[in-house]
Amino acid sequence: MPTLESFVSNLLNSFVDIVLNSTLEEKTKKVLLYLASRQEIFCVKSQTAKWKDQELEITEYERLLARKIFKHLLSKYKKPSFRKNTLILDSKCALIERPTKARSYDLWVKISTLEKGKPVWIPINLHDYFHQREGVLTPVVQIVEEDGELKLRLVKEVHQREMQRHGVVALDFGMNSLFATDRGDLFGRSFYQKVKEYAEKIDKLQRNLQRQGIKPKESKRYRRLQERLSAFVKSEIRRLLNRIIKLYSPEVIVIENLNGFLNEVINNFPKSVKRVLIRFGLGEIRKKLRELQEEYGIRVVEVNQAYSSQACCQCGYVDRENRKDRDTFECKCCGIKLHADVNASRNLRERFLGSLHLRRMEQALRWQVERFLQNLSSERFKCLRGKARSLLTQNPYFKKVLGDSSKPEVWINNLKGDICPC
Repeated sequence: MPTLESFVSNLLNSFVDIVLNSTLEEKTKKVLLYLASRQEIFCVKSQTAKWKDQELEITEYERLLARKIFKHLLSKYKKPSFRKNTLILDSKCALIERPTKARSYDLWVKISTLEKGKPVWIPINLHDYFHQREGVLTPVVQIVEEDGELKLRLVKEVHQREMQRHGVVALDFGMNSLFATDRGDLFGRSFYQKVKEYAEKIDKLQRNLQRQGIKPKESKRYRRLQERLSAFVKSEIRRLLNRIIKLYSPEVIVIENLNGFLNEVINNFPKSVKRVLIRFGLGEIRKKLRELQEEYGIRVVEVNQAYSSQACCQCGYVDRENRKDRDTFECKCCGIKLHADVNASRNLRERFLGSLHLRRMEQALRWQVERFLQNLSSERFKCLRGKARSLLTQNPYFKKVLGDSSKPEVWINNLKGDICPC
């Protein structure tokens, strides 16, 4: 079942993150990762693990440890609901046919029933997006339940398009514009303003309905506003991502971790709008990125966004005071000024080029601090060493990463020479 497979897959990804970021021995880590890759955490199949032509013995301790970690994840995450399952029908029980005489509908779906010779015929009208979406119609029909209604979906098989791909494009999700690229472009500047207009209408209507003792879902106007908001969010996200692909034709798209998407933005909206942004906004971004991977072969990489908005993309200096406001970034060390979201997207690109394993905030901060100190050891940033020594004495980030904060002169004095403690 796809729902259960997706849930288990997400648990295994979290399992891998815990193991990689742990302080366990290397041999234990390899065995745990082997058990996760083979999905043998709760079953005994292998007594040895083969890791790069090296055989490792799987002990009882390692099996118990794997089960303990997985049970911890099971208790932490919400179990999937099977109340709204998707019914997938192939040509054995559902046939897609084009009308021969009556042209009132584009297609007919013939669904078999338990009574011989009495099938159910369902007429279908295709929308514009179905026609615009390139691909071959497959003999598969999906029946899903949405908002108390049964909806029928058709499936197209999409072939990969040929496109000259080159370079890397990093995207940052901004507070005022939806996407900011490392090239300096801002996309969707009016996105949140439009969402706020819908939010004000929905919030006002919801308060009026509550005073009248009417549940919002029972109001046609309320449902219509929610549908319009959902449609706007979906269409705008798809339009902007298509525009980015057309402009840059990238080989790799680097984005911040989608699990943290809209965490700050949604606090400005009521609950009814938060659900739309999380459900449709985040879901549509993931869906569109998967389509881009399938259609163009573009690689999509997520990196840790921690401290990316506070770090300088030029010299690497990280400081909370670098971010003047939502739109302005000014480095206290090298003095560079640029849009805050563009600066963050360039940091995401640097993290992709430098390391793909920034899984925790502490690792991201350490990587940022070490990058800055490495830059100071180069001739290009040699003139910043004197200013850096005065800044680092007051910077809690560097004290946290580089050691005892009561003796900062131990590592600050190293900035006099060409070798930095990184």
